[in-house]
Amino acid sequence: MNTKHGGINFTFEVFLLAANLRLAIIGIPPIVTKVQSYFQLTTAQTGVLTTIPLLCFGFLSVATAPVIRKLGTKQTISYALLMLAIANLLRTYVAWGMFVGTIFVGAGITMLNVSLPALIVERHPEQSAKLNGVYTASINLISAIVGGIAVPVANAIGWQFTVQLFSIPAILAFLGTMLLPHQRTKQSKQSTKTAAGKSLTPIWKRGHVWLLAIFMGLQSLTFYTVVAWLPSVLTSHGLSATTAGWLFSIFQIIGAPFAYLVPRATTSAAHLKSLMIALLAGYLAGIGILIAFNATWLLIIACMIVGITTASVFTLSLTMITTISTTPQEAGSVGGIVQSIGYLIASIGPTMFGVIKTTLGNWPQTLIVLIAIAVVNIAVGFLLIRVVRKNRFVY
Repeated sequence: MNTKHGGINFTFEVFLLAANLRLAIIGIPPIVTKVQSYFQLTTAQTGVLTTIPLLCFGFLSVATAPVIRKLGTKQTISYALLMLAIANLLRTYVAWGMFVGTIFVGAGITMLNVSLPALIVERHPEQSAKLNGVYTASINLISAIVGGIAVPVANAIGWQFTVQLFSIPAILAFLGTMLLPHQRTKQSKQSTKTAAGKSLTPIWKRGHVWLLAIFMGLQSLTFYTVVAWLPSVLTSHGLSATTAGWLFSIFQIIGAPFAYLVPRATTSAAHLKSLMIALLAGYLAGIGILIAFNATWLLIIACMIVGITTASVFTLSLTMITTISTTPQEAGSVGGIVQSIGYLIASIGPTMFGVIKTTLGNWPQTLIVLIAIAVVNIAVGFLLIRVVRKNRFVY
């Protein structure tokens, strides 16, 4: 189906929006030493910069749904993009501006995180699998590109100008949002009936929403723990920091094609079960290799497997938000609850595993704990499949 209706191509607009969902966050860690030196920040203050966005995701996601109901999805997205564009400019001049700007970056991305699934359900629910794939694949692709080019660009033009460049995708997405046609009000009788039937129970009382929130939280905790500590794990195997950096880039980019394909597996319970088994195998194999082997070629394979697995489970989490939602408003509310709980759980991961590593004294034993959490994540996933099938979201 053609997703253009008198304005910008909707698939391209989803790509533009998704390009902003990690850009302003992923772009900072590679150049953080330059930022720290310029503003004379302590290590603790620098760590706060990476924690702020996750806390915004956790505390503000649930507050975005009422904003969407009051302003509409399109207008909420427009405000979020303007906030992002201005915040990236604010972050480059003074230390307090970096912190305040990062708070607004976190708030803007939070609004986009919740609004984009709602926009997909609102505009093209029949294309949700494809569009969710574009959405999550774009996040992985842009994150990998930015992570790879941030340092050379900052070396060439300065870190301040590099951070200001992050405003350009937000401005482009804002212009694209302005070109979106007015919301279609036509809704099928079957869809209306389904929405009415399922809206009798408040969202926060629905068991499958809480299961999805826990599933989202455990996969996010696993992912952000890997993001925080994978380079350290690799160097503990004897790799140089440069080689570890390249493997970290592979970890981030390898999942993009799979992120695009995974939403197709949400069309039936049988496909979901097969996907869940594959994800379990991916966690066990990828993290298992990181525990047991030192050979560089095996570590490359491990990074690829873990990259594919984490990208796929993240995509599945986001896709399930639209799968269990029958209206755009419901998608916003479900997304708000799921992402708030999910990112609050995720925010403890990097610090918790740092403490575990310090306590146990080595990475292999620490990674066994991570495997245990990943197994619980998949167990919750199987339970979620059973519940959503019982509620006839999938068959």
